[in-house]
Amino acid sequence: MPRPPRAASNKPSYSGATTQGRIKTIVRGQGTGIISAPDGDVFFHKSDVQGSFLDLAVGDKVVFELLPDSISGPRAQKVRLAPAKKTK
Repeated sequence: MPRPPRAASNKPSYSGATTQGRIKTIVRGQGTGIISAPDGDVFFHKSDVQGSFLDLAVGDKVVFELLPDSISGPRAQKVRLAPAKKTK
């Protein structure tokens, strides 16, 4: 039996500063992780990953939008693997 189509996400989309970092920690059971960024550690949730959360590994270079949050601290949005550098 085919699945019904998913409802559109009602998650608000905010624009933040594009930043790079490395995956520091991943907690697969909770669907969360920490990115080590130049200005400090940043939290992310699997719903903030573009692509598959399961493809991420500790040490991977990622690109993300940094969202400041005065209550819970900075959060990463639109997390994706950084493009690989071309070798000559």
